[in-house]
Amino acid sequence: MLVRKFGGTSVKDASAVKRTVDIVLSSSEKQIVVVSALAGITNLLVSISDSIRQHQLEFAITSLEEVRNRHITLVNELNAGDVALNFVNQICDELQRIIIALDVIGEVSAKSFDKILSVGEVLSSFIISEYAGSINNKVCHLDSRSVIKTDSSFMEAEVDFEITSEKINSSMSNLNNYDVFICGGFIGSDKFDSTTTLGRGGSDYSAAVYAKCIKASKLEIWTDVDGILTSDPRLISNALLLKEVSYKEAAELAYFGAKVLHPKTIFPAIQDEIPVYVLNSYKPEGAGTLIRKDSEFGNIIKAIAFRKNITVINISSNRMLGAYGFLAKVFDVFLKNETSVDLVTTSEVSISLTIENDKNLQEIIHDLGEFASIEIYRKRAIISAVGEGIRDTSGIASRFFRALDGVNILMISMGASEVNLSIIVDDSELNKAVELLHKEFFETDIENRLFVKLN
Repeated sequence: MLVRKFGGTSVKDASAVKRTVDIVLSSSEKQIVVVSALAGITNLLVSISDSIRQHQLEFAITSLEEVRNRHITLVNELNAGDVALNFVNQICDELQRIIIALDVIGEVSAKSFDKILSVGEVLSSFIISEYAGSINNKVCHLDSRSVIKTDSSFMEAEVDFEITSEKINSSMSNLNNYDVFICGGFIGSDKFDSTTTLGRGGSDYSAAVYAKCIKASKLEIWTDVDGILTSDPRLISNALLLKEVSYKEAAELAYFGAKVLHPKTIFPAIQDEIPVYVLNSYKPEGAGTLIRKDSEFGNIIKAIAFRKNITVINISSNRMLGAYGFLAKVFDVFLKNETSVDLVTTSEVSISLTIENDKNLQEIIHDLGEFASIEIYRKRAIISAVGEGIRDTSGIASRFFRALDGVNILMISMGASEVNLSIIVDDSELNKAVELLHKEFFETDIENRLFVKLN
């Protein structure tokens, strides 16, 4: 049994949905199909929540009607039937009642926010299942909220894999007459059956959860790009397609800026060694990228990833010299302020580190300032060269830094991971640096069995 996930661009309108359903029904294998909300719907639902917080009820209702009309249009264009049409109106009417009630209260709790955001996946999965079911009667809808069980950490819920596995496999057994189960990604429910979400981008993670729980033969992530590329094609027009990467490489690429996969996606698959394919729903004939435990191709740089708008924090104190516990004290500040640290370098009396989320930066500065001197540098970028074994392969580091001659490197992180070599540059030098690195590693002397040129 396989699991397939189709993102928002793969279900953005009637023609995209038809293409997706064609791909799904072309396989005779039993499958779970996880779909995202229609492209742009989640942003509309977020705007509804923002409008309620700002006491703009009229705007919230207007946005809701846009959500309703998008889905009614989809139902009509697909000829998905009255059941789907009635379902859209039922869900949207319920959401309208919630909006009006929240407007009276004047706030949107995390629990209410999840209820609002879930509507996108609830609607898309039901409509697509009704349409696919009209073509093949072996298709049914499976509401992810009934099987993916989580804690009550609304907006970023953690999956209870033991209970979830029991629920999914029980549902599969009860619905044994069906071959295709269409589910909404991103959503689940807690022990009180309150709707929860797994965080933005959580549809990929939902698919991996299903794959792990049913011990899938493979997990396919269908998107609107050909697979994992050597860099972002919006910056590097001649980026190459990677035929395969390892689990570690994919996780590093996801974390350091590649947008094809959600960073959490890979971990449930790692545990059960499930092969993951990244494929293009607009070019279903393409081979895409295979992600597996161990790649045949090692000791070479496979991709250049990057993230913009990074903040660098320099922390210095003479108390650090020869002292123990200083680093623990520093990281306790970030724990207290719920802020993740990306890269860290240290010297005898100073620490440099990077954060992406600076929401609690002032509190962090205040807390660190009680025992150290602080310098803050904004608008920086992380550039990461990713490839298993590159740390222990002679010549790669020298090529990397030689290629960046003329670029001011503000921070270096190497050695903590065998999979990546990372640097910090000013945002203004990001494009130049990535172009230089891509030219160095991917325009000459490449492993032709690994890289594919795109038309």
